[in-house]
Amino acid sequence: MNAPQRVAAAVILALAVTGCAATTEPTPPEPSAGGSSVPRPTIVAVPVPPPTQPGFSYANPGPVCQRFVRSLYSVDSRRDARTGDAYRRAMRFASGTLVGQNVAAGHDGRWTTWTAHRAYIQALVTPFADVPAATEGGITARRACQVNATQVGERGWRGRTEHNVVYCALRRGGAVGPGWRVTSYEIRLAGLR
Repeated sequence: MNAPQRVAAAVILALAVTGCAATTEPTPPEPSAGGSSVPRPTIVAVPVPPPTQPGFSYANPGPVCQRFVRSLYSVDSRRDARTGDAYRRAMRFASGTLVGQNVAAGHDGRWTTWTAHRAYIQALVTPFADVPAATEGGITARRACQVNATQVGERGWRGRTEHNVVYCALRRGGAVGPGWRVTSYEIRLAGLR
């Protein structure tokens, strides 16, 4: 028995052991000019509801954006395993589409420095009125927050203070979750000190 025959025999044996049959089924006919065809199963993606913050009302887009931003800047090397933990906390105020986009949040080059100093981010988050009213809609809104974030560690260690503006796009109801949820955001650096 040559190598390809051994592989085929091993596959057939594995299928037999697991209860599967190795058969060749005829392929369904292609649709004819008359329009008849074999119906194919429909695959429907069920939206995954985002996590929620118990006791928090999602009725107003402003506080939702502020809580989202505050959570983004809640990194604390004394209790977190990685920077992505803060992003996961922020997902309580985000849509289901943002929940799956946390890969980059777990990679912050400052994490090694923060853990060495047992540092956390001390953030002051305030509303930033730079969003024109024309962007408002019945189910969409835009809000912005100004953030002054300082890295604070043990034994008096302090890193730089970042001044950022975070712009939140929000949507109400539907597949994004109950109430208002952040569907996208942009962080603009306003300065370092």
